[in-house]
This record gives sequence, structure tokens and C-alpha cells, in this order.
Amino acid sequence: MANWQHPFPEKTITSRFGSMARRRTPHRGTDYAPGAKKLIPAVTDGECVAVQWSNVLGWVMIQKAGKHYIGYCHLSCAKHGIDCKGPSQHTDGSTCMVRLKPGDKLKKGDPAGRVGNTGSASRGAHLHITLGTSIKSPFYGRVYDIAKFINKQLAVKACPTCKRPL
Repeated sequence: MANWQHPFPEKTITSRFGSMARRRTPHRGTDYAPGAKKLIPAVTDGECVAVQWSNVLGWVMIQKAGKHYIGYCHLSCAKHGIDCKGPSQHTDGSTCMVRLKPGDKLKKGDPAGRVGNTGSASRGAHLHITLGTSIKSPFYGRVYDIAKFINKQLAVKACPTCKRPL
């Protein structure tokens, strides 16, 4: 059984998966707005497989957790803050992350980034988080409702001794 958590309290959700509010296409993730530069806890155990720039999603960290890929998007840049404009500001080839790079292991609750406002699709500091089955999912692959998925994981009853699902 996977050990999952929401990155922030559900009351901080500002836009849900599939929402059409102010959009031409359904929203491909869930947005949490706990405040700019807020440290984002990893939603489950896994491994950082990518830290990259997207003109739309800004700085993105992708975590692999079993067969799932979690995209943490619009991340704040450690060098240039919440409104970093991407690689053009990183002439040394660095990314927004100071301590996290591909290959690093993450435990649930470990820092996965900071809430930012990067990328052209961001309208104020927030975390846009996605869930898919491909490393490409955050950008254009198939995605699923991560909030619904996490709630389903939290509802699974487990043996208090061995932690296996009942």
C-alpha cells in the first residue's frame, strides 16, 4: 500500500482537475495556493526523475512513485524567486532546485520544491500538481485527478501491525 498525503490542506485547493473555469480545455491538474515560497512536501515516497523548464508550467519537478509520475509545477526558483523566467536567467546551466536533482530519493513529506509563479499558465503563486503514468504526463500525456487518487489512498484501511491493506 502506498503512503500518500495531500501536499497542503484541501481547503487551499483553488482549481480542481477537470474544471473549465476560465479555460478553453479541462484543467489537467489540481492547484493548491498555500502562499508563495511555501515548502512543498512530497505527496509520497519515490525518486526525482526530472527537473526542467516548461514555457507553460514553469519549473517542474517530476517524481516517480511506483507506476505513477507526479508533476510539481510552477515551482519557485532558488536563484530568482517565484517569477523566474527560466533557462534564459540560468546562464550557468543550473535549474531552480538547489538540493534536489534527478536520482535523488524522496520520502513522503520531504521537500519537493517551493510554491512559485513560473510559466505562462500561472496566475499567481500556487502549486499545480499532476498525476500520470508517463514522465511526459505533466506536459502532454494522460493525467488523472490526483486529489481524488490521494483521497482514495487515504481511505484504504490497513492492518496496524503489517500495514497491508485489509
